[in-house]
Amino acid sequence: MIGKDDILESREVTDRLLPIMLSVGRHLKLDDVLHDILENIVRSFDDVVGVEVYLLDEEKITLFLKTQRGLSPQLIGTGTLETGEGLAGQVVSTEKPLYIEDLSTDPCFSPQLAKKEKISTYAGVPLIKNRTVLGTLGIYTRKPKRFSDEEKKLFESLGRALSLNVHNALMYEQAAQRTKRFTTISRAITVTRQLGTLEEVLQDISKVLVQSLGFDKSWIGLVDTENTTLLGKAGCGIKNGIATSTVMKSGSSNPAVTAVVEKKPVVFPFVEDVPEGNFKAWLEALDVQSFAYVPILGDDQAVGVIGVFYGSDQSFQDEDIKTLNSVAEQAAIAIENARLYEQIKTSEERYRTLFESAGTSLVILDAKHRFRLVNHAFETLSGLPRDELIGQTPFTGFLSGKSDTDHLKHPPNNWETRFTNREGKHKQVHITTTRIPESDDLLVSLSDMTQQRELERRLFRSEELAAIGELSAGIAHEIRNPLVALTTSVSLLKDEPDISAENQELFDVMREESDHLAAIVDDFLRFARPKKPVFQETDLNKLLNDVVRRYREYEEKEVRWIQKYGPSLPTVMIDRHQIQQVISNLVLNSLQAIADGGEICLDVVFEKRHGEDRVCIEVKDSGCGIPEEEVAKIFQPFYSTKMKGTGMGLAICQRIVNEHGGDILVQSEKDKGTTFTIAIPIQECTPDDQA
Repeated sequence: MIGKDDILESREVTDRLLPIMLSVGRHLKLDDVLHDILENIVRSFDDVVGVEVYLLDEEKITLFLKTQRGLSPQLIGTGTLETGEGLAGQVVSTEKPLYIEDLSTDPCFSPQLAKKEKISTYAGVPLIKNRTVLGTLGIYTRKPKRFSDEEKKLFESLGRALSLNVHNALMYEQAAQRTKRFTTISRAITVTRQLGTLEEVLQDISKVLVQSLGFDKSWIGLVDTENTTLLGKAGCGIKNGIATSTVMKSGSSNPAVTAVVEKKPVVFPFVEDVPEGNFKAWLEALDVQSFAYVPILGDDQAVGVIGVFYGSDQSFQDEDIKTLNSVAEQAAIAIENARLYEQIKTSEERYRTLFESAGTSLVILDAKHRFRLVNHAFETLSGLPRDELIGQTPFTGFLSGKSDTDHLKHPPNNWETRFTNREGKHKQVHITTTRIPESDDLLVSLSDMTQQRELERRLFRSEELAAIGELSAGIAHEIRNPLVALTTSVSLLKDEPDISAENQELFDVMREESDHLAAIVDDFLRFARPKKPVFQETDLNKLLNDVVRRYREYEEKEVRWIQKYGPSLPTVMIDRHQIQQVISNLVLNSLQAIADGGEICLDVVFEKRHGEDRVCIEVKDSGCGIPEEEVAKIFQPFYSTKMKGTGMGLAICQRIVNEHGGDILVQSEKDKGTTFTIAIPIQECTPDDQA
């Protein structure tokens, strides 16, 4: 040890200071620096009673005892001093070293305390760095001592060296604290940017407070919609009691309520200071010793509170409260975002339900007209499941032509077009398009108009037929009678012996045209006054074979006949003669449309439509086809593309099929051929049918 009579022997002390400062210089943390310096001072000087280090708070008003060795509680007191108070306070206020060689005579120190503690001298040096006072280093010894100039220089050198280490340690801790704060705030910001339920977001923030700031426990409560109750929503490190609730009222003894009502932080370094009651019992059950509450403010309105807890008596620094305030700001954003997310999610679920359950087919298309979303009605309309539609099948593939694509490019728009489903069946649909705001996506609504258009067509046809029926009697009288007279007169005139050859040819022309006119009248009357079908069991195989055989024998063209129907088709209930007339008419039309080497195909399939069994007879040719603009007109009476056609053949076919309760459909493409399909319900045989 150094010296027996004196505390400091300059040469030896100088030799001792260097290893002390080298030892202290190894540390970054303030507690480690101070622990090392105090241990070295006590160990190096045999007459030292105690060593103390006071630090000045951030407001530069109060000194607080940071650490000490060998000092009794009576000597320490409260551990806090005002600037100018006590020995350390004098050193700070003057910013100069203070050397007292006999404490028993010093007016600022109690003689009784000096005697009781057996201390005689005090050496205090300020800790100053960059002209800023950080605190003091004080050393107490047993024996009275006059400090030499050399000894004072050594103390001051020790103070300067310690000041540097304390300053560096404080800077390191501030940097570490800032890093911890920024990390915490960064993690809190990350949480606020995540989508999730309110409880999930708050639980994540609670974890951030414990994991990043080092608190033992955390708790978050929210004010209810009536602003009457504070409800626990999340917590970390708390096994029971997270969902605790407290009535909101002014003057409440609950610090959480106080923080919300007064909109400012509430800090309790000691749980003993909390008033007796349910809240204190809750804290004791959590084994909490110190805590703080910070309000969560949204639009200057407290919407909740954050609580953090230590399991031991620990002080909350200003930096802690600043960090908690920053986290509370992020929590306010997170709460607002989470509530908006829940509202959006609820709205989305509501609209998705409406979208999905709508009877109208609805789809959302991207900029390239690919499916993003489809509802059940569109699945039914298209015949495809949504997993085969979304992102794979183009919407335009279901539509009929280029004009539909043009309509899609200019929303909002609406039009009617033909829709072809997965099975190649056609629907008449009305399409409405709307651009989704702030997006390139398109909302498309499709209404199936097929049945409505068919009803309209049938209504029009029935009105048309009714009108024709009313005219038929008059036409028969007004045209047929004069026509008979004309034909008779021509026959008589031809028998005259003095008629020239030229006139004979004219009479032949008149007779031929009269016969043609008579055929038109007959077709017209047959159409206007059709016979009611007489249903009977009919062998479809025989019926179709008879038609093919008749035209195969008498047709002069080279035709390839394809009969795809099976050899043993079941019998059906139809008017055999009428349906044979229809098929014959369609086959004749096909023969007239094809060239030598052409192809005619007959096929029969059975289907179920709207719960009804139907037989479908298909007549398909490879002929010239029908122009698109004429397809809709071919079933109109008197409409014909043939030079000598009456224009009644297809109209009569349609009338016969309609009388059977069925439909006749046509698909045609110019220069590629035409397909007629006769679809007739399958009726059960009854005694009346066979009568």
